[in-house]
Amino acid sequence: MPSSDPGVQVSSDTAAAVSCTAAADRRTAAAESRRRRWRALWIACSRGPWAQRPGALGSAWRHLVARQARAELWQGDRLVLARSLEPGQRLRIGRDPACELPVADPSLSRVHAILEQERLGDRDFCLEDFNSANGLFHRDRRIRAIRLRHGDVVQLGSPLKGEAPRLRYLHPRSALEQVVHLAGLAALLGSGLLVGGLLAAASVGGGSRIRSIAGPVKIFAASGEQVDAREGSATALPSLQDYPLHLRQALVASEESRFGWNSGLDLFGTLRSALVGSGGGSGLTQQVARLYYPAVGTDVSLARKLRELWVALQLEVGYSKNRILKMYLDRAHLGLGTDGFEQASQLYFRRSARDLDVGQAAFLVGLLPSPNGYSPCNRDDPTAGRERRNLVLKLMHEQGYLSDQGLIDAERRPLNIDPSACRASTFTSYPFFSDYVLGELEGTRFGLNLSEQESGGNYSVVSTIDPRLQALAQQQLQRFLEGPAARAGLTQGALISLNFESGDILAYVGGGDYGRSSFDRVQAMRQPGSAFKLFTFLAALAHGVSPDDRISCAPLSYVAGCRHGAGSADGTTSVADGFAASENVVALRLAQRAGLRQVVDQARRLGISTPLDLDFNTILGGRETLLYELARAYAVVANGGQSVPMHGVSRIYDLGICQSIYSLATCPARGVTVPVGETPRQLIPPEQAQQMDTLLAAVVQRGTGKAAALVADARGKTGTTNNGVDVLFVGYSPSLKMLTAIWMGNDDNKPAEAASGALVAELWGRYMTAAVNLLGEPAAGPAAIGQSG
Repeated sequence: MPSSDPGVQVSSDTAAAVSCTAAADRRTAAAESRRRRWRALWIACSRGPWAQRPGALGSAWRHLVARQARAELWQGDRLVLARSLEPGQRLRIGRDPACELPVADPSLSRVHAILEQERLGDRDFCLEDFNSANGLFHRDRRIRAIRLRHGDVVQLGSPLKGEAPRLRYLHPRSALEQVVHLAGLAALLGSGLLVGGLLAAASVGGGSRIRSIAGPVKIFAASGEQVDAREGSATALPSLQDYPLHLRQALVASEESRFGWNSGLDLFGTLRSALVGSGGGSGLTQQVARLYYPAVGTDVSLARKLRELWVALQLEVGYSKNRILKMYLDRAHLGLGTDGFEQASQLYFRRSARDLDVGQAAFLVGLLPSPNGYSPCNRDDPTAGRERRNLVLKLMHEQGYLSDQGLIDAERRPLNIDPSACRASTFTSYPFFSDYVLGELEGTRFGLNLSEQESGGNYSVVSTIDPRLQALAQQQLQRFLEGPAARAGLTQGALISLNFESGDILAYVGGGDYGRSSFDRVQAMRQPGSAFKLFTFLAALAHGVSPDDRISCAPLSYVAGCRHGAGSADGTTSVADGFAASENVVALRLAQRAGLRQVVDQARRLGISTPLDLDFNTILGGRETLLYELARAYAVVANGGQSVPMHGVSRIYDLGICQSIYSLATCPARGVTVPVGETPRQLIPPEQAQQMDTLLAAVVQRGTGKAAALVADARGKTGTTNNGVDVLFVGYSPSLKMLTAIWMGNDDNKPAEAASGALVAELWGRYMTAAVNLLGEPAAGPAAIGQSG
């Protein structure tokens, strides 16, 4: 076909002029041309009339971005033909004179190859063999087609059949491209020097300051059920090898293909994200820095990116690539409340991450950029999960982790996501109890510092909670708050149950709804009302008072006389009847007889730590105390006068040593902490504990706690403060060996005059009766109560 540029024929007489210096001359000329173009741009910007500058600037800019492709045909060291290439051209190469690039060589076919630009927008041309006899060879390998790059040389024919003609392709960068290229090289070199300098400085300066990795505190019931408040509490497999190879390959292919050999710091991505405010642009090590160190932050500011880089640098110095990769697999956020690939695998596929196939692994990795956004559970498009999976599979294929057939097989395989994954979460947590356990871990018993950035957490805690009783307690309290309590004007409640022999906390509910208020009312300062009379009567018993002794019912000070029908013709009542009817005047006269100091000392001996004054207000329960401490004090009586070490933790595993919750059975002894048991102490004499047990039983049999008599062997005491601001019942069942303390009221101290301790005793009776049925323990009959009396 005709051409506007028929080419330049070079004879043998001019071959000597074409030498190795020609290439150098061309490079020099190209450099000079680029300088001229930049100079023209400068002149267009700074000189000449303002009206002419836009046109001059446009012309100079077009010259800056202009580039010209060129094809040269060589025979040995002779340039046979040279031709400029225009966009969209299709040129034939062969010995046929009709070809656009003809070469009279017998080794070539008539039409040997086609040189063309496949799409108009492509930068470079492609060369394709046109079913020639001797083929095309690039770097001594026969090829079918090649996308040419500047400087490529392709031999037209086999190098084994003599000196075949060669096609040289030239397409140098434009002046602008050359500057961008050099700037990129300089930036790469600069970042390499910067990162290398940082790594060297960190190493010389003592290495990484990160000595250990913090983790979540995972709280479990003895049955193995996870009960901590955070659903996403990470679950790790013991070692990196436990995660399948294709999962690790999918992660590297998708998130950072250079992870195995880079410095761990993506400076360009960090700068890009800081400029555009996207928050992304982080390599795997930088993401690990965010996952494990909350101080790094999650905002999109430049300051956060700098903090992230510094922590990532410390990780790279202190840990191997394998360790960092495992840290990511252990803790990566994967949506729907899951942290780590093990939890996500269990959620979506109901199998361990060990057993994921390639497609399932790719699906989970595909969620990483936006775990909740890409989750098929949160999108209207049912193909979203498949699209994300296939994207990761293609990346694995491009990087050589999957063969052609492997890619086809993986894309055809169904995902088979568990349908229940997209329903409302079935995770059950006990947030009030979880908060209590964390407090116990940081308390004097264990002394852990869970807030420490580098060492806090990473424990598996076996708690004392009984999931059956906990669920029952939450259900019963909520129902009562919505029913009888609401009608009486009460809006909040708290409950704690424990085994009064071992001190194990079996149920712990700090309020009605943790989502609305996380305030723990089990450990809130509230007036105990008549529940405090336990200490007054214990002090009186210690002073030699008998339950049958007669006490005057006459008014005393500002307190009226007996009000509940107690008393006799001589105006007295027995100590037992006064306690059962919760007569204030009886309590005050006994406190005077025993001494106010002895009453307060008795409360301190049984574990009341809150401020108590030596006055009648304290005796009548007007000083604030904790439901938690009241429960512990009553448990001493139930336990025959011996101390009760209340606790919620029975064993701690250090996952920094044990590695995983799946390897606890083989955890070294140094990684397991079994709390030192408290030495039993006789806080009150057994005979006094027995007398008080009888008095507590009478409260339920014929006194203010009759509503608790649903449990045959119930013992307990009501407590009601002025205007029903606080109402309580603390009681226990000897046959069940369980004590339960319940408080009800309003957070704003709003009065509820219709409420009383008797109302709470009703809830106690319902709950404890259900507990008896649930645990299958036989409740003692009236005979047992009589024996206790």
